Amino acid sequence: MTGGSPAKAATLVVVAASCSLPASLPDGVVVVRYNNAAEAAAAIAAGSGPAVILSDALHDPAGAVASAVRTSGRSCIEVRSQRWDGETPSPLAAACRGIVAGFGVAGVIAAAQLDA
Repeated sequence: MTGGSPAKAATLVVVAASCSLPASLPDGVVVVRYNNAAEAAAAIAAGSGPAVILSDALHDPAGAVASAVRTSGRSCIEVRSQRWDGETPSPLAAACRGIVAGFGVAGVIAAAQLDA
């Protein structure tokens, strides 16, 4: 058996295909782009490490992404570019460990650094 810490899982960042992210992201970040809620849900379901979901472009009335978060066992943070009142019902917010709202794309970077 070798010593040392186990390798840290990469942080999955799930964003809309049209989203512009900064060229430099924190180390250990893997970006997956989605065109619809089904693709976002599939990205979440495909792994087990921490995840950050930029939900601005998600139109998911059935809650497929929230369901994927709950069943994946991933520690997820939802990011909203705009402010959120914290009271409007959101299945995704309820499934996630936390929410970062109102900081634009900078919220994605901050959430990724939290290690979801």
